Amino acid sequence: MNRFPKALTVVGGLAAASAATHLVRADFEGRIDDLADRVLAEGLAAPADPVTDRELEDLPEPVRRWLRFSGVVGRPVPATVRLRQLGELRIGGGGWVPFAAEGYYSTAPPAFVWKARIRMAPGVQVVGTDSYVDGRGRLEMRLLGVAPVATDSGAAVDEADLLRFLNEIMWFPAGALIPEITWEPVDGASARATMTYGGASGSAVFSFDAEGRLTTMVADRYDRESSAVIPWSTPVQSYGEFAGVRVPTAGEAVYARPDGDYSYIRLRVTEVEYDVPRRY
Repeated sequence: MNRFPKALTVVGGLAAASAATHLVRADFEGRIDDLADRVLAEGLAAPADPVTDRELEDLPEPVRRWLRFSGVVGRPVPATVRLRQLGELRIGGGGWVPFAAEGYYSTAPPAFVWKARIRMAPGVQVVGTDSYVDGRGRLEMRLLGVAPVATDSGAAVDEADLLRFLNEIMWFPAGALIPEITWEPVDGASARATMTYGGASGSAVFSFDAEGRLTTMVADRYDRESSAVIPWSTPVQSYGEFAGVRVPTAGEAVYARPDGDYSYIRLRVTEVEYDVPRRY
């Protein structure tokens, strides 16, 4: 006769735990969204004039070729960018797991917020973010949006995320012209970009084909899992066009670890929009 009240107690406890989990996840995702809103709002304060051929004259020839092929001449450097990605992540020594992500960028000041949902197993999701705001990088991943499974910040992450921003101008090539980035020639197919911001600096070599497509970028970057700065590359696998701008649409990121190359992300970009200053 007393089993039914006990069952009600269990059900009530589960409901309360579920509600608490939902609130914690909502708070976490809300803080990510608030940071993305801030990046988009601050980017709006920096309208730009259309890019001209004259602005390209002092750049290394491969970079000029890239920007002209991309179609940035006659268009302004975008104040904000938003995009969507689908792909797979490899976490630690495990296998590949699918993810969907949104990215939000500003070019003045340079900043980004990446928000991902990673499907670890049926009904089991990791929600997380990698952000670079005010020259500071931060990674935070939470199981079900509640239990922290990875966090990282500090000077090494600041520089790693600076390099990530530098790399991801591939999706808004006119970003190559922001004052925080300088270029120097390497050879007829590549050039070195150096970005300095927020007290940190990082360099990467961009390589291009004969038509002007970006083919890869290589830099020495902090690898969280090995806690070392090692060669990092982002080979491009396909190209497409969004809003009249030609950009990479698929690729991966690879660390050259002592025991062999380690590819940890494979992605394709499904949407890129410029100067749409709101979240998806």
